[in-house]
Amino acid sequence: KHGITVNGFSPGVVDTPMWQEVDKDLMDLGVSQKPGEAMAEFSAAILLGRPARPDEIASMALFLASADSDYITGQILPIDGGQILV
Repeated sequence: KHGITVNGFSPGVVDTPMWQEVDKDLMDLGVSQKPGEAMAEFSAAILLGRPARPDEIASMALFLASADSDYITGQILPIDGGQILV
């Protein structure tokens, strides 16, 4: 009744500097053997063929914060390039 909407987004693999740290951690754990291997494995199932760019995630956040999304509520929107099909 107060016009408040609540939504969220669920990013998939995003090519950010954090992945360099994740990559190191996974190599330390023995999950992957060489730099970039973990990113390639996590990205292999993405239908668009690549991880997301940070600006693609930011665009969704800006959309949800704008009046253009005023009639959307109670949703979690995946931004994963088709990695998980619902």
